[in-house]
Amino acid sequence: MKRLMNRVGHYVDFKEDYFSSLLDLPHRIETRRPGEEIVTVGQRIDFVFVIESGWAIRYRILDDGRRQILNFMLPGACFDMMSMASAHSDHAVSAATEVKLRRIKSVDFLKAISGRSELATAFWWVAIQEEAILREQIIRVGRRSAKERVAHLILELNRRVAAVEGELKDFIDLPFPQALFADALGLSVVHVSRTLTKLKAEGFISTGGEGIKILMREEMAEMCDFDSRYLHLERLKLG
Repeated sequence: MKRLMNRVGHYVDFKEDYFSSLLDLPHRIETRRPGEEIVTVGQRIDFVFVIESGWAIRYRILDDGRRQILNFMLPGACFDMMSMASAHSDHAVSAATEVKLRRIKSVDFLKAISGRSELATAFWWVAIQEEAILREQIIRVGRRSAKERVAHLILELNRRVAAVEGELKDFIDLPFPQALFADALGLSVVHVSRTLTKLKAEGFISTGGEGIKILMREEMAEMCDFDSRYLHLERLKLG
């Protein structure tokens, strides 16, 4: 829960003991391997998940098998809030890496946050950030070039990792195959690979091991029109 505390702490001022109502809730720790489903389309969900470690993806699959990833969910992510209304899920969630999850009954979670106005406000801001990320995803896939899409997503994930870890680093670990990047950006795997090669050749990034190093942050942000304000992380003062 530490990473969830780090995340929501960007939105309101609250003491660590405010989280005691969540920490004390009955829960179950579950693990999913890469590719395993966490939430299925049409499933009536009455629980909330908190990602303790690992990355997950929120997505839809078309009838012909094509997949569109809507968002990457990092450690500290809390989903699905639609379970508060006992709704049927209109999307799927699966593990991108091995994921450790804390599963909490929705009714218990709702009681816990409704009893703390600071927590309720923090999770309201989390919902605002989620909406902003989805809006940016629409623009990214609908209007940006391949090079702009790839660069923009790298910078976004880099900032979101910083929100969890509390420090902005030039290296971002991407512990999943390029196929997920491709499905998030509406591109083929080959196109993503070629675009990364182009970004390297132009000096924006370097690659190695399991991640990407950002070499020219300001220049890349200008090239792809990346403005981090939509992430609402002003308190981090990341520059």
